[in-house]
Amino acid sequence: MSLRDLLQQQPKTINLASGTSAAACPVPNTYRVNKIKLDVQQAAKKITTRQGERDLLIRQQNDAILRQVTAERNLDLFDKIQILLQKTSDFARQQAKTRIEEIVTSALTVVFCKDYRFRLSLDVRANRPEVDYWLESEDIITQLKPPDFDRGGGVTDVVTLSLRLAIAELAGVQGPILLDEVGKHVSAEYAPNVAYFLKEYSQKFNRQIILITHNEALAEIGEVSLAVSQANGKSVVKTV
Repeated sequence: MSLRDLLQQQPKTINLASGTSAAACPVPNTYRVNKIKLDVQQAAKKITTRQGERDLLIRQQNDAILRQVTAERNLDLFDKIQILLQKTSDFARQQAKTRIEEIVTSALTVVFCKDYRFRLSLDVRANRPEVDYWLESEDIITQLKPPDFDRGGGVTDVVTLSLRLAIAELAGVQGPILLDEVGKHVSAEYAPNVAYFLKEYSQKFNRQIILITHNEALAEIGEVSLAVSQANGKSVVKTV
């Protein structure tokens, strides 16, 4: 074999450190591989974090939907309760209204021997319940309001007296009722009728009445009547 042939058989590139061919055993790029691994790990962490955020948002959304459904149910329940209370209140007011009208109408009829009808109208004005008073007699309806309450013959006295008595019964007031100079504007011819009305009221409702009056007809209805007078600057009390 010639020298030329021998040289041609030798490798073209020789690694002087190891004596091996560079083409046969390339050196791996460690930095690049580690960087790729780190990027993959960071991307995996971001995905995990985003998944957690997504799950949290889903839970919050479900909680919000549940609260909305609960609130809507409660609102519907509160509306129904409010309607029920309103109807109950309306019913109670209507019952009280009817009872007051009956008592006042009865008082006017007994006292004046006329076909009186007393009526109340309930309205809400400026978010406040208000009452108007109406008196019907001989097909004439008149609204009773100050300062022209007094219609002569003491109609106002009888109305206010019977209203006080009706409210006392409806409010459940306990104990005796004290009255001072009731019916003082009632004509003398009707005074005995006022006394009769008070007597009937006391017996019907089993209510004691303590009455201060200058009217003899009213004083005579009491089971016990006391007369108070003055003599020489001293009060003298005696049984009538």
